[in-house]
This record gives sequence, structure tokens and C-alpha cells, in this order.
Amino acid sequence: AVTGVQTCALPIWAHEDFRVIGTVTRHQASAIGVKKKDGTVASIRLDKQTQISRDGKTVPAAEIKVGNSVVVDAYGDSEADLLALEIRIVPTIAGRK
Repeated sequence: AVTGVQTCALPIWAHEDFRVIGTVTRHQASAIGVKKKDGTVASIRLDKQTQISRDGKTVPAAEIKVGNSVVVDAYGDSEADLLALEIRIVPTIAGRK
């Protein structure tokens, strides 16, 4: 007989991966704000593990400036709770300031 018990392969505290593309609106020691194409600003935390690069080379967090275009790979429970895994400083995105 088949019982009604089912198991779930996902852990209860599963984090999702997010990619945020936009322009840096603020930079503090442990967080940045990134304005996305839709006009909303994502607040993304940084830690010692966050990798930051420009032109394929690792750079210090001090290289992140307000106005930079960035691609951020992050994870969290939602877009309101993100921790950056990698930040790539990229050439200015056409049509953005």
C-alpha cells in the first residue's frame, strides 16, 4: 500500500540565486544600492567572500563607485535580502546614467 507521506528534497532554508544588473546608487562598507532597469533600487550586502572584478581582474571594494554599471550575482531568501557573491564592474550600459 502507498502511504500519504511525501518528502521534499529542498531544505527549509533554501536560498535562491539572483542576478541584479544596474547602476550603483550608493556604496557603503557592507552594502551597495543598485538601480535596476525598472527603476527600483536593490540593496545588496557585501562580505569578505564577495568577489569584485573589472575587466576580468580582481579589484578591491573601493573600486565600486556611485554611477558604475554592475552585474551582481547574489543569493538570498528574496530580492529584499541579498548577499553579493560576485560583483562585476562593467562598461556603462547604453542609455543609463
